[in-house]
Amino acid sequence: MRFCAVIFMATMLVTSVAFGQSAISEGFYKEGVQIGEQARKSRDDEKLTEALGKFQKAALLEPKVFKYQLNMAYAYDWLNRLPEAQATYERALVIAPKSADARLGLADVLRRLRFYDLSVAEYNKVLKLRKTDASAMLGLATIAVDKDDLALALDWYKKMLKANPKSSEAAFKAANIYWRNKELDQAIEYYRKALQIKDDYSEARFGLGVALEDKGDIEAAMVEFRRACKDGIKPACGRVFKYENP
Repeated sequence: MRFCAVIFMATMLVTSVAFGQSAISEGFYKEGVQIGEQARKSRDDEKLTEALGKFQKAALLEPKVFKYQLNMAYAYDWLNRLPEAQATYERALVIAPKSADARLGLADVLRRLRFYDLSVAEYNKVLKLRKTDASAMLGLATIAVDKDDLALALDWYKKMLKANPKSSEAAFKAANIYWRNKELDQAIEYYRKALQIKDDYSEARFGLGVALEDKGDIEAAMVEFRRACKDGIKPACGRVFKYENP
């Protein structure tokens, strides 16, 4: 009986210590989340580093808790500490290999490190988990642009727009490629599509003006240039000055 009692007391002690550790690590995590949200809104790297410290403490106490590793990876990522972000995303994925969020974070970091083949593989894994993930499609398109494969990039932007019809960014970037390829009618169509989705998309309005100008429709182009200039796009103001002061 005495032996059983000793085992029981020892078990209670271990459970109590583990519970206490969990409470402490969770406290660090919650503080990190709160500080991190403030830091992101204010773009304060000092505060973000403070949030990172909280996540590090939580992960040190309980390294197998996925959310601690993931948020630590996010903090490294936002601070542009890319090799550390990569390693931490990879640790998070050991814990939760089916996490599309961690997989996407890793893919983005690998892209920014220019490990393109590894990044493409990770983005494709994200798309297996979330078939219409706009960020993964955008990442794949960005890699294609970096590699000067504009046809592939355009294909991804169009897939992105089909999966996410309200993506003004996809429409705008597709329009830019059409413009670079001197396919002006398609460029105009997609700039207008971007503006239908987001009326105050000043860069798309300027792009539309340039495409119309290239096509020779100066009157229509000036309508877009004037509005883009009013929105603060300086090259548009230059175009307005040029045409109004020949």
